[in-house]
Amino acid sequence: MNAKLILKALFYATALFSVSVEGKAIRKCIPKGSKSAIGAQMIVQGYEWGPAVPKIIVEFQDKVSGFDIDTFAVKTDHVEREIIDVYNTDANGKKQKGASKYVGLELTVNASVIPFLGVSMGGEASPFTYDMDTGRNSWSTNYELDLDLNEGKTFKVGKSEYGSDKKVWKTFKYNLAENYVVPETKDWKKDSFTAHNITLQRASFIPKGVEKDGGKNPLVIWLHGAGEGGRDIDITLLGNEVTALAKEGIQKYFISDDLKGAYVLAVQTPTMWMDRGNSTYNNDIFGKRQTSIYDAVLFEAIKDYVATNSDIDTDRIYVGGCSNGGYMTMNLMFEHGDFFTAFYPICEAYMDRNISEDMIDDVKDYNIWFLHSEDDTTVDPLATSISTYYRLMNAGAKNVHYTLTDHVIGTDDPEVQYMGHYSWVYAFNDQVKNQFDNAKVVADFENITIKDGKVTTTDNYVTNANCNKDGNMWSWLASQRKN
Repeated sequence: MNAKLILKALFYATALFSVSVEGKAIRKCIPKGSKSAIGAQMIVQGYEWGPAVPKIIVEFQDKVSGFDIDTFAVKTDHVEREIIDVYNTDANGKKQKGASKYVGLELTVNASVIPFLGVSMGGEASPFTYDMDTGRNSWSTNYELDLDLNEGKTFKVGKSEYGSDKKVWKTFKYNLAENYVVPETKDWKKDSFTAHNITLQRASFIPKGVEKDGGKNPLVIWLHGAGEGGRDIDITLLGNEVTALAKEGIQKYFISDDLKGAYVLAVQTPTMWMDRGNSTYNNDIFGKRQTSIYDAVLFEAIKDYVATNSDIDTDRIYVGGCSNGGYMTMNLMFEHGDFFTAFYPICEAYMDRNISEDMIDDVKDYNIWFLHSEDDTTVDPLATSISTYYRLMNAGAKNVHYTLTDHVIGTDDPEVQYMGHYSWVYAFNDQVKNQFDNAKVVADFENITIKDGKVTTTDNYVTNANCNKDGNMWSWLASQRKN
């Protein structure tokens, strides 16, 4: 991996917690003289590590022919890409049998690994740029395509032949940041909600046929991490592969003989959920509730979505999120818990030292499933979810569950280990299939020490080695009902 990719990943790692397009005509840059390429478009897709570019469509001045998989060499954002297929397409990238003015280039995408850390913090083909000042991702303003002709290869644009002793091909350069599509988010309905002089972005997914099935349907809510804040909801949907919530792997748990699936609602904050009101994090306090400037507006945005959709089953409203969004899941539980049916906080960042005994008592009867990784160095589970889980179980909780992994290894690139903070990978891959034995957690409480909100003892039951009882988070979530 080149130095630029390492720098990008390290920028992202230093964070404390982790313009939608539905299609554009290819913007043309018409050269003088010989017929050549005149425009390009990138297809963006979400992966475990975030967004990447698996396909590019290049437009030429005339029909293109005489090429094969070895004809072209491609770089995106100055990184060499491996071509796995090439073919003629229509203007929308659909494969064509005969020659056309468009060429589709399918490219490999991989997670990038930081050599001296041995873990992945992102992908090698990301169209996002991480801003160190804001702690958030944004679309890159310059994502350059370099299209070259390999030595000894030829192809034709109309009657003009390039390569060998024919016409010389000049590297075609194009800023793909000016023209991209995100097919995975095209069917999500996007809007905004404003209250208390704050505007949040929203995106909702409606399963096909859900409005005419045999009953009211559940709602699954997602709250993003710090890096996915801003004013472009596609960053939220792609940054943590939230689009997985709309796919069969997770929707299957919410489908029954009568129901076609679950509504999904993702909400985006302009900054981060842990914003105390001045764009700084609220976790540096001790012994007080971690209040957020977005508490009221978020709750109202959710209630508004539910109120305007009569098909939502208000006995089946589930809320979760990762990191900053895990914090906000906990915050909604503490502040507005009775509105929701169940909570699934992932690598949550509500410091246990700020959760009073009264707060524990208030939520001990709620339905909760924690997910975290032991090697999370961004949000220490011993100071957050593990301590809180022990306390909830000791307080008499009956429907609280916890999955603790040792590392984070996904499926998009199974040879790669992600940084421990990426617990959401397991959730979106439907890999949360184990939990602790709660009876043993209760029995172990007298053996542990919690000091200043952190478990300080080491010989505890709540370690990954003991997280081996069967338990499926999504199946559990779909089964939760208020009445």
